Amino acid sequence: MAIASPKNRKETAGQYKINPEIDNKLNDFMKANADLVQYVKDLPREQLERKFLLRKMKDEEQKQGYTAKVKAWLAKPEQADLIQSIKSTISPNMKTERQEQALVTAAKNHIRNNGIKIG
Repeated sequence: MAIASPKNRKETAGQYKINPEIDNKLNDFMKANADLVQYVKDLPREQLERKFLLRKMKDEEQKQGYTAKVKAWLAKPEQADLIQSIKSTISPNMKTERQEQALVTAAKNHIRNNGIKIG
């Protein structure tokens, strides 16, 4: 994932869309947590980048862990009917790895929509 590094604030203004509701909520949070804001401002750029990327890395690990749990859940014999049902909706013209990804995505949706607890 590439993130551009604009040279000045004018460049960033046109680059990012701002949700006014979220922006107001963030401003309120920043006012209520002035010490935290100052802490972040005082961080060296490299450390700030590393903290940001650490959060992204943890999010990715969490996604991969959940995907592994879903795959293990699908591997159980009692899920054979569900797998067949999902596979019947997936195009056979897709590449094999895309078919597997579509199967897992559909299984995640099934789990979420039916309130199934796995793990």
